[in-house]
Amino acid sequence: MMVLELILLAIAYTLLVIAIFLELVCYSRNIERKETIAFTLSLLLLILVLSLSPILADPEDHSEPHVLVLLCMILVSVTTLFNVWKERLHSIPDSIKRAHLGFAIILAVTTLAGEMLGNLVVVQLVVVGFLVVSIAGSMLLVRLTKAKRQFAHLEKTERIFAFAFLLLIPVYLILQFGFEAQYQKLQIGFLVPLAFILLALNKIYDDLQRLSIIRHGIEVQDQHFQNYGLTDREQEIASLLVKGDTYRRIAEQLYISLPTVKTHAGNIYRKCGVNTRHELTSLLSK
Repeated sequence: MMVLELILLAIAYTLLVIAIFLELVCYSRNIERKETIAFTLSLLLLILVLSLSPILADPEDHSEPHVLVLLCMILVSVTTLFNVWKERLHSIPDSIKRAHLGFAIILAVTTLAGEMLGNLVVVQLVVVGFLVVSIAGSMLLVRLTKAKRQFAHLEKTERIFAFAFLLLIPVYLILQFGFEAQYQKLQIGFLVPLAFILLALNKIYDDLQRLSIIRHGIEVQDQHFQNYGLTDREQEIASLLVKGDTYRRIAEQLYISLPTVKTHAGNIYRKCGVNTRHELTSLLSK
């Protein structure tokens, strides 16, 4: 089982690094959000610290959690909620998010104080509880709300992931704390890297779509053109944008100038209420 865990860890590291690289590329092109990058980076830090915790732990007290593990758990709690919060349509007041962040900061300070006092056992319970509540709350938000228009293409996969994680969290905690003597041989167990692998694969696939590296022969529905009041010329350009053609390529195909293409593209984005090509593709190909 230890060999399986090491293999899964190696795969998780690799996929999370690839996911972060693609997210940074997408962010540079204004088609990714900083909340998503922060979330993926926090996962990478958590799994890195968890895998190194046996080396970092006090050799005289293996039951004492390492302070970096707890801090990373707090970070994942915050970035998970903030990432989901940004993607979903809901009426929850922002004061809830601010209170969540405030509690996380207090908990991080308490964790550092516990490390200085040499007692993190009680703090660990609070941090684990905070992580569980944050992830469970975020996943319930996914299950009970709809995605914003620009994230609608992820709706099905996100709901599946939400359901899976709502089941995975209690199973992991039961194994970790209910059967600690048998489970400690796995260090962090195979469930955590497996979950991170699935998340990383989902993000990599989505970002490859954003970068038009993966093509699906997307066709725009004529009804969408009518819904958003696009002119004939705008319909032509919108179809080519969805197919992934560059502005220069569109200008060459339609025998119009590059500034004209950019003007039409701006009008298309405005009428459709989107800001990026990826959002336009998601909107018009539904």
